[in-house]
Amino acid sequence: MQKLKSKVNRFFFQHRDKGIRNLMLYIGIGNIAVYILTLFNPTNPLFFNLLCFDYEKLFSGEVWRLFSYVFCYLTDSSRPVLTLISLFFYYWIGATLEQYWGRLRFNIYYLCGIVLTDLVAILIIIVVHAQFGFYSIPMFAGGVSANYVNMSLLLAVATILPDEFVQLWFVLPVKMKWLAWLDVGLTVYGILDWTLKLIRFRMLYFSLFLALLIPLVAIVNYLIFFGKNAAVILPDFIRYRPKRKSWERKVAKKSIQSGTGAVRHAGNVKSGNARFRCTVCGRTELTHPKLEFRYCSKCAGYRCYCEEHIQNHVHITE
Repeated sequence: MQKLKSKVNRFFFQHRDKGIRNLMLYIGIGNIAVYILTLFNPTNPLFFNLLCFDYEKLFSGEVWRLFSYVFCYLTDSSRPVLTLISLFFYYWIGATLEQYWGRLRFNIYYLCGIVLTDLVAILIIIVVHAQFGFYSIPMFAGGVSANYVNMSLLLAVATILPDEFVQLWFVLPVKMKWLAWLDVGLTVYGILDWTLKLIRFRMLYFSLFLALLIPLVAIVNYLIFFGKNAAVILPDFIRYRPKRKSWERKVAKKSIQSGTGAVRHAGNVKSGNARFRCTVCGRTELTHPKLEFRYCSKCAGYRCYCEEHIQNHVHITE
């Protein structure tokens, strides 16, 4: 598995400049264009109806709806001003990921989120049609949209830059990982709220519970690309404390066998005197003794990175 992961990373690194440049810029412009065109005829929005995810029209041959619904993110919202702000935010996230990963990996990441959403939506449609005989149900959180695809972008950039500060609503400074926690928390709350409503109104249909998979698509897509590195956005007391205790137990066991040398090393572990600390994920040679660490010559100052981030990080120039 590790060899396969290395080959995939090498492939993305070698072809990082292939793909659609500024993908999120085009998606943002498309959303704004569709929204403006909808204002001219709000009762019968032609372009929105042509691009949105429509179950019956999809099965009648309009297959472009599997991808074009990402341009309806702004129009489909009941709060266009806040959604427009979030659209600019996702553009910044997309530009950051494109710089960090390269065009190809970012394009495939976004495309993978769309494809997973399509597969889940089609599965729900098939189950609903088999159970009720029609193609539509009240989908979770307003139906199939780019909302959860965009949420996977937030999780990705929060993993890469967990301690980066952004201005929430241009006023409140918050860390990226805090936004990720908030977004995941709201998603979990929405899932629980939807489940309780189904139970309260005794709508215990399998297809309605299957709709809960829609918001989980973003998390699944995120885990496919990040795997165990997703732990970076977890709180520090969850990430480090169990591992530190486990490492201290190993050091203590070695100290009994090898004497004072291991005891001195155990003292360094407990005091936290790490020589190397990754700038991106914060791991050290004490918490992760099998990792290798390197310094980046392109970053300002002495910036240390682990072997997983030395080739994949945003260079710090100031």
